[in-house]
Amino acid sequence: MTTQPLLVGAAEIDITPPVGNMLAGNLAPRPSIGIDDPLTFKAIAVTTGSDTVVYVLFDLLWMFASTAQDLLIAAHKRTGIPVHRIVWAASHTHTGPYMPPWNHVDQTWLASLPEKFASVVADALAKQQPATLNLTRAYSLAGIHNRRLAYKDGHAINTWLLNGGEQDVQCVGSAAPIDPEIGIISFDDTSGNPIAILWHFALHCTTNFGPRYSADYPGVVAQRLREKFGASVIPIFMPGTCGDINGALPETAPGSAPAPGIASGTANTPAEKPYKIIGDHLASLITGALKQRKPRTASPRVACVKRAVTVPCKDHTVDQEARIEASQWPLEQKNHFRAELKLVREKNARTVTTLVQAWRIGDVAFVTLPGEAFVEWGMKIKRESPFPWTFPINLGGDCVGYLVTPTAWQQGGYESLITRYSPVSVEGAEIIVHT
Repeated sequence: MTTQPLLVGAAEIDITPPVGNMLAGNLAPRPSIGIDDPLTFKAIAVTTGSDTVVYVLFDLLWMFASTAQDLLIAAHKRTGIPVHRIVWAASHTHTGPYMPPWNHVDQTWLASLPEKFASVVADALAKQQPATLNLTRAYSLAGIHNRRLAYKDGHAINTWLLNGGEQDVQCVGSAAPIDPEIGIISFDDTSGNPIAILWHFALHCTTNFGPRYSADYPGVVAQRLREKFGASVIPIFMPGTCGDINGALPETAPGSAPAPGIASGTANTPAEKPYKIIGDHLASLITGALKQRKPRTASPRVACVKRAVTVPCKDHTVDQEARIEASQWPLEQKNHFRAELKLVREKNARTVTTLVQAWRIGDVAFVTLPGEAFVEWGMKIKRESPFPWTFPINLGGDCVGYLVTPTAWQQGGYESLITRYSPVSVEGAEIIVHT
């Protein structure tokens, strides 16, 4: 703790691309036909004394460190904040635009991002005011599941690929757990009104897979929290380790009651979009938890560190055909993964260098993992962190694809397939988590 006052400011800026551009988030591109809700950069700047940390959330599928570097430099030139004190993560919305190095990138839109990033960081700094930190939490057991099912013979299948081929072997349950905790940090002004609300949850942003731009369920949460606490509050999502966690509404027989925690709508009442139902559910839990928040009287110290780490890639020389075949993707998608494996072998990379970002606000710690880490990695970090509160965040600082566990690698499944966008080995994931 420190005797210096805690200063906090937050801001956001719209980054929605033009309608008609291709949407990422699927194995094949699909054209956008409209906007369900806008995509944004959301930033919070936290200062005590001469120490400042800025966290920015991108409503994007992901971003590579090489692309983000231009944004960080632009923000540094505008504000003077050192690059190593600006941390970021992508929400992983599957209804956002393509990013480099893939095709279908709108280069004009991409060129506008450094200026917008610099503007949102500068705006957050300009809005700083004395604040208190409030830490609370809620739990959600509804609408989420581990998206991998384990079978008696030791393999696993993704829940959306259950096409009947697994019926000769008994399912023995979910391959891994979920993390039901919603971590909530409210920064309140001197009148007790929220300036910004950080919230952390482990759930893939795949609950809106439509043809329109969308921030997915975090966008709905933001809208609901503003309705409750005022238009000026900036709700900022911290995506938990959700590499193997998906959202799904319960199958409910016509005329029966919905599952607890789902306010309205079920899988059999499609008039309400699933991402809005899940967003409403989470917002209600967050709002309820914030009623119990109590400010911490002492001002917290803030600090930040970034560390480059070089990790081994998956061994692409070993035959992968049995793994591809067992994934149960349809033939077209299996051929996609066969083509990806060929490209990986041509590239012949044996290591990849990436980035881990960590920062603290008092006794609350945050760390970004540069990929889609499985929930078990996040729970390990929570357990073993020296801080009493630690929030591991997915897809921050870089993107190196899925970070699977040793068990998941042995079980197979979609996330264990070798691709250009998911090159890191289990040993590499372990190094990242240890770092």
